[in-house]
Amino acid sequence: MNYYGGGLGACGDPINDTDMAVALAVDTFGDATVDYMTGKTNNPWCGKKIQITNGGKTAIAYVKDRCSGCTQGGLDATPALWEATTGGLGGANGDRIYSMSWKVVD
Repeated sequence: MNYYGGGLGACGDPINDTDMAVALAVDTFGDATVDYMTGKTNNPWCGKKIQITNGGKTAIAYVKDRCSGCTQGGLDATPALWEATTGGLGGANGDRIYSMSWKVVD
């Protein structure tokens, strides 16, 4: 998992640094299928609620984007989600973790 700043996500919604949101690895997410005329998406991952766990910390987030540089189920997290699952930005935590796990929840 990495962290990144917000912007317009592949699901057609803006993403803020304070949102609990992720960009899902492109090999899992698939195509970005937004109809830019209506802003609607038909990608089945968009809006999915997921639980991320890292070193005893757990957080809930929503899939709002795809990560072109991530593979094998990797995630890009907003700064708020990164802080919730790692305890802080940069420093001793670095900017990438490999020990996290995630799953879809209802």
